[in-house]
Amino acid sequence: MSRIDSRRRRVLQLAVLGGASLAVALVSSAAFAHRTHVSLTRVTTNPRTQRWEIIHAVHYHDALKLLAVRRVGGDAQPASVAGRARIALEVERSFCWRAADGSLLQPLTVGAELKGENVLIYQELQLPPTPTKISLESNFLHEVFEDQVNNISLEFEKPFVVLQLSKTQPRGAFDWRSPAAPAPQDSRRAK
Repeated sequence: MSRIDSRRRRVLQLAVLGGASLAVALVSSAAFAHRTHVSLTRVTTNPRTQRWEIIHAVHYHDALKLLAVRRVGGDAQPASVAGRARIALEVERSFCWRAADGSLLQPLTVGAELKGENVLIYQELQLPPTPTKISLESNFLHEVFEDQVNNISLEFEKPFVVLQLSKTQPRGAFDWRSPAAPAPQDSRRAK
């Protein structure tokens, strides 16, 4: 094989390799471009306990990035107890619930678990006085992802109401009316 043929072959190989690398890079960036950063918070009413039950769902990779940005070391991963505890602390710090009179409504964190591709943070909150307007502010993950949206699904309303809180619109509000109290149990009922 002549020296010119060898050089042409080498240039052709580099062109093919470069084209393949470019294709892989474009496909990879397109895949990342379609991944949105969204958390979901579901709020339901438990009439028996007279509490709101709040469940925050955070995608595993978003939780992992949060721990990295906060420089949480050791074995603190979303799958570890320490990692989930740190994520729960971030949720507590990042969500602010207030009644119409400005009083702070402080949910109690009761647990966290890894379920599927999500970290779930469980909270409870005594039902607010009624009727009242509730305001909610959240900056959860806004420091980590510019496009982060926190969806708050108020599942005690029919139809459900969803607040979408983002970096550009971190506040929302809704009117709260307490559901009817559960009927008292008849002690004469057969058990």
